[in-house]
This record gives sequence, structure tokens and C-alpha cells, in this order.
Amino acid sequence: MIVARYALSDPGKAAERSRLLEEHKAYLHGAAIRILLSGPSAPPAEGKGSTALVIAEVETLAEFEAFSAGDPFVRSGVYGSVDIFEWRPSFGLLRKNL
Repeated sequence: MIVARYALSDPGKAAERSRLLEEHKAYLHGAAIRILLSGPSAPPAEGKGSTALVIAEVETLAEFEAFSAGDPFVRSGVYGSVDIFEWRPSFGLLRKNL
């Protein structure tokens, strides 16, 4: 199954985000799940949180939820909100590689 995590950073946690950035990246790179795409949005407007997206292939939604819960950004509250959902891509150039 393909899953996606859409996360919005808490603008009040910018210093914490900077402090944990390398740990967060290492966590993603060392993932036991198959991450298809991951990355942040363009820099946000002043006072707004940045967004980030992770798209992965996993056996179950629970597997991805457990992975997400271990992310340093999630554990520390850098993300003000995190939405995780099954995604069913049906069209596009990348679709044939899934």
C-alpha cells in the first residue's frame, strides 16, 4: 500500500527544528520502510510553518504510523499537525514505477 504523511511545522519550534534536522534526515535515510519520496515545501512565509511530505510503500498503515511516531520531528513536537493516510495514485508518470 502507498501511504502519505503531510506534516505542518509549528513556527514556534523553528529552533528545535533546526537542532533536530540532521537527526530527522538520518532517521528517514535509515528507515526500514520503503520511502518513495520525501521533502519539505518551499520556505514558508514569515510566521508560517513549513510543510513536509513523505510518500512510502508499506504493508500496513500501522507500520507507517509506527515509523512516523519514531521520527525526531514528531517525537519533539516540531510538527504542529501530522496527517497520515493511504493514498491510491491512479495517474501520472511516476505511477508505473510503483
